[in-house]
Order: sequence, then C-alpha cells, then structure tokens
Amino acid sequence: MNRNVTVGFSQRIQLEWLERTALLYLAGYGRQEIVNGLQELLRERLSVGGTAERGNREKAISILLKTWVTVPAQVRGLRDDSLGFLKELPPEDHLALHWGMTMAVYPFVAIVAEAAGRLHKLQGKVAAAQVQRRVREQLGERETVARAARRVLRCFIDW
Repeated sequence: MNRNVTVGFSQRIQLEWLERTALLYLAGYGRQEIVNGLQELLRERLSVGGTAERGNREKAISILLKTWVTVPAQVRGLRDDSLGFLKELPPEDHLALHWGMTMAVYPFVAIVAEAAGRLHKLQGKVAAAQVQRRVREQLGERETVARAARRVLRCFIDW
C-alpha cells in the first residue's frame, strides 16, 4: 500500500477546460489573467451562484493551473514540449497531451488509469467499483480515494 500519493485531482474536469488553460498559457497570458479567463468560462458551469471561498469552481481552476501553468519543477520540460506539440498538432490530437500532463502532475490519475487498463485487459470491460477497490487497495480505505477515483473515471469517459 502506498499512502504517500496525494489525491489532489478531486473534480470532474472537462477536456475543453484543459485546452483553454493550455492555450491561454501558450498565448502568453499571466497566471491571474488565466484565472480570470477560467472564472469567466466556468462561472455558469460550476458553483453557479455559490459564494464559497474554495468551491468546486476554484478547486477545478487549481487543478487546471497545476496541470498547465504552475506545474511542478520536475515536469516543466514535459509541459514545454507538450505546448510545442499543441501548436503543431490539430486540436483532435491534443487529448494525448492533456492526458499525459494530467498524469505527470497528478500521479493519482495515473494510478486510476493503470487499474482501469489492467482490468480492461483481463476482462474486456471495467466496472467503476472494481477500479475503486484496486485503487483503495493501493492507497488506503479512504472515502476521499473512492470519491476521487469516481471523478477521474468520469473524466476518462468524458474525454
């Protein structure tokens, strides 16, 4: 069991939001300008009418920023290379870049993907409960882990 992995990825994130974040960063906007742009994009989609200081919208923006803007030092090279590919590739080919950055910044996402992939290879299909069980076996029997695994799986389906 590896309890050292931080979940961090606790919101359902749309591919469109990842794309917008990366493109704003690529266009040279600063962190606060990107936050403002994401606030505008998500205002009617997350925490509509909410006044919480750390509501779902703010948590989603934090995930988006960490994935493309304020990445950990050890993945900056990957981010920079990925941004170069974003410029060169057509939009329909961007999914792999977003997926790779998300897994690089949030190892929890990679753990969920690995569990789902192994189950699919063994059985030809995957049930969310089975993935959650495998992830909880690795990271501990915490409700946070199960809930976040559900959200990550939902992202995979959406993407």
